[in-house]
Amino acid sequence: MKIVNWEQTEENELRVTIEMQPGEETTVEPVLDFLDWTAGEKGVCLLGRVQLWREKNRIFARTCTLPAMELPEQTSRTAVYRLNGPTEEQITQQLKLLAQKYAVSSEDEQPARMGDLVTLDFDAMLEDGNRFSGSMGRNGTYHLAGGEDLPEEVCRAVSGKKAGETFSCTVVLPYTYPDKRAAGKKAAYTGTVKKIVHQTISALNDAFAQSLGLNDLEELRERSKKEFLQQEALAARRIISQRALHEFCGEAKLVLPKLAVQLESEYQWKQLEGRLQKSGISLESHLRRLRKTREELDVSLKRHAEEDIRMRAVFLGVARQENLTVTELELAAAEKAALQGRTGAQIDRMQLRQRLCVEKGMNSVVRCLTLKPAKQPSSV
Repeated sequence: MKIVNWEQTEENELRVTIEMQPGEETTVEPVLDFLDWTAGEKGVCLLGRVQLWREKNRIFARTCTLPAMELPEQTSRTAVYRLNGPTEEQITQQLKLLAQKYAVSSEDEQPARMGDLVTLDFDAMLEDGNRFSGSMGRNGTYHLAGGEDLPEEVCRAVSGKKAGETFSCTVVLPYTYPDKRAAGKKAAYTGTVKKIVHQTISALNDAFAQSLGLNDLEELRERSKKEFLQQEALAARRIISQRALHEFCGEAKLVLPKLAVQLESEYQWKQLEGRLQKSGISLESHLRRLRKTREELDVSLKRHAEEDIRMRAVFLGVARQENLTVTELELAAAEKAALQGRTGAQIDRMQLRQRLCVEKGMNSVVRCLTLKPAKQPSSV
């Protein structure tokens, strides 16, 4: 590949013409990677999606460069968060989950009961005779806890059965079922119990606490309370950090390139249409569910696209100001993680590099944020 034209406009639009050599790979990803590499060599920071089209041996690209901006000072900001202690019911529920984790497993010829692990073969069919996503299972292991791994009706039908016995039941699928063709409809389930592993869960008492190396149940409850508060603190810090990032972004002064917003909006439309097609839902049905017209949805997507591009631009600007860059090792590691389990897939390294750089910019702002828990009122 060879760059034969590189033109940057005052509106931060970048127009590039790439000449392909005979026999060169012409898929999208290598072209974007070459464009990204060239921009890096020229010291240019790219922003957003890329529009590509080909004419004979030339590929034309339109994208945007990072606009000039005035960023807020990254001075230390202090935010106070308040923690609500867990209720007794929440601690008990947490201990029940812990007891399940340490449940003792055993196998015998006794029938299945709620709480056991069962291996099943099953088939399901809607009343109209059609199958649906998730309507077949082979040698799957499930926890007999209503609504957790299996529909509650299936759990009740399997409970009381022995290995080798069959079961059948009718299930009313929830309106939130992922396959919208089956949402809210009745389905007939039939299957065979192949294996049963009984789960014996310890009672919540001093003996259980002592098995975990503690003195008694009260000490276990206190430990669970501390763990609960630690998790609450982490969640509070995440929320406040996100709020601070949005505030920082809102304080930045810049003019977004119109092309960047347009290309992001078009990308979000394509993503939405792809998800709907995969789920077997028409756009018209989706609009009825949202109670929106196509024009209203278009306005909404454009607003989200503008918010996304603004966040990206601001934190790319922070990264550039702080000289934060993404190394090839970091990019390769992120690419490997993104492609795990996706044999033969390729990834847009340009977008991946931008995302990693944005994350570095965000982390830089968050590091300047001091978070303090509010003082708890002293007990009387």
